[in-house]
Amino acid sequence: MEKKLNTLQMFCIVTCFVKGTTFLVLPSATVMDAQQFGWLVHLWSLVFGLGIASLWVYIFDQHPGLSLVQICNKVLGRYGGGIVSFCYILFFIQITAWVTRNVSDYVHVAMMPRTPSTVIHLSCLVVCAYAVIKGIRVISLVSVFIVPYVFVAFWVPFTVMLTEWQWRNFRIPSEFHLWPTIVETKYALGLPFMESIAFMMIFPLVQGKLKTALLGGTASAGMQVALSVFFVIGILGVHRASHLLYPEYTIFREMVFSNFMEHFESILSVNVLLIVFVKVSVILYCTVTAIAQLFAIRSRAAITIPLIWVISAYSLLFANIGEYMKWIRDYLFAYYLPFGVGFPVLLLVVHWLKNAGKVAKSA
Repeated sequence: MEKKLNTLQMFCIVTCFVKGTTFLVLPSATVMDAQQFGWLVHLWSLVFGLGIASLWVYIFDQHPGLSLVQICNKVLGRYGGGIVSFCYILFFIQITAWVTRNVSDYVHVAMMPRTPSTVIHLSCLVVCAYAVIKGIRVISLVSVFIVPYVFVAFWVPFTVMLTEWQWRNFRIPSEFHLWPTIVETKYALGLPFMESIAFMMIFPLVQGKLKTALLGGTASAGMQVALSVFFVIGILGVHRASHLLYPEYTIFREMVFSNFMEHFESILSVNVLLIVFVKVSVILYCTVTAIAQLFAIRSRAAITIPLIWVISAYSLLFANIGEYMKWIRDYLFAYYLPFGVGFPVLLLVVHWLKNAGKVAKSA
């Protein structure tokens, strides 16, 4: 029997998950597409993320104690629910593979350029698979430990680098058009907020205040992402930040406390790996749980260990970072939309129709 999570544990898991690879993937892209208004992109994306998270909580409230897979089977029936559940399983596997690839790209560029990607993939997945087999409570306790540490270790160096701040970086002569900018940066609505649909697999395990933990964690992480992009623009400038693969890493690399204290980018590297490993562990746990519930498999290990090899191979789908970023810009939002919004709305509508039919029959 899986142990329950309290409000704090759920809050920390959500915070780590939403931060996850967002610090790696999005800052450079949003600054390139929205110029000095890149930080605003993350604010309206956060509003969207809170909205769809509220939708998921509402659906769960209509079916208390049931996970996403169980709700699909209950509302859509055995076959319809099974198809939708299987689609979600594939979706979770893909997210796990892409996040794993983000880890290897970052480690390859920032720390170990000669290490093969497959070695990094397997190292990451083996550690996360062990956490998944141990259970969600173990993952949550790790997240509770690292959230305050990562907060301090990430923001103190940013504060030190305020000596390089230039307000003129926000005064680039250009017109701001809200709707075209939203359309251009719609990928920020999908990554990371639509990925959070995976939390519906662990909603039944939350013993505390689910809505507070989910919305609070999402808001906390989303605000930190927006603020980090604001700092990146103010410290590096729009032109430089948009042409760097990992602008936060560059800020840490150029930071110097004194003549004998250098290379603080190693701190950022450790922080990034900590929160990304939590994200991989959570999404892998949700994948394993979904497979176990759909196919009535009791052993998590019997599912997790084979998935290591599947996910490691799938993470090599994109040839390089440039190809992956192009896919994010062009296709990510459209691909995520059915899973984050489409299927949940379908579940809600079918549930309402069934209830309306019951009321009509009883009348």
